[in-house]
Amino acid sequence: MDYYLIQNGGERTVLRSDAPVSGAHLIPDELIHAVFSCMDSGVPFRLLDGQLELASDLRPTLHATYDWGRRTWVDARSLADVRAQKWAEIKDARTLAEFGQFVCDGSVYDASERSQHRITRQARAAQLDPHFSDVWTLADNSHRILTAPDMLAVEAAMLHHIASVHSTARALRSAIEGASTTAEVEGIAWPD
Repeated sequence: MDYYLIQNGGERTVLRSDAPVSGAHLIPDELIHAVFSCMDSGVPFRLLDGQLELASDLRPTLHATYDWGRRTWVDARSLADVRAQKWAEIKDARTLAEFGQFVCDGSVYDASERSQHRITRQARAAQLDPHFSDVWTLADNSHRILTAPDMLAVEAAMLHHIASVHSTARALRSAIEGASTTAEVEGIAWPD
């Protein structure tokens, strides 16, 4: 029995048969182990005239496919696809930033959705009661006593944080839409 390789673009199937398989390449006995090793490890290869050819280097991105004619990796996605994926990444980063943490008067506050509701609710209470005072748990689980002006400052800092995050996202979206190459789009990232 011989082993045959069917190559259909990036898809490869190995068959074992007593008779030649139409459209398939006979795998020489000395290459059977190498072919299975490549398939198991995900190394791109092809059989050409009884010779095993490997891709020249590692796949640079998940979306790259190997162009055997040019002997290089290419990203076959359209610019629109790359832009859409980058915008999805930016939206995820925006969400993490918006609901992460923010600083007010040297203290770090949680900005989770639940924390934002609590801050807004307590700020309303502080507006109604000039003698307002509350012990607030900070992001590091330490505590801070907040007076009415403090609570209103925390709310203002939170709102500024949210506005800043969304402003950053809008600027990045404009950069994504303005990019004219895949490389330009890939170079856009959420700031640290």
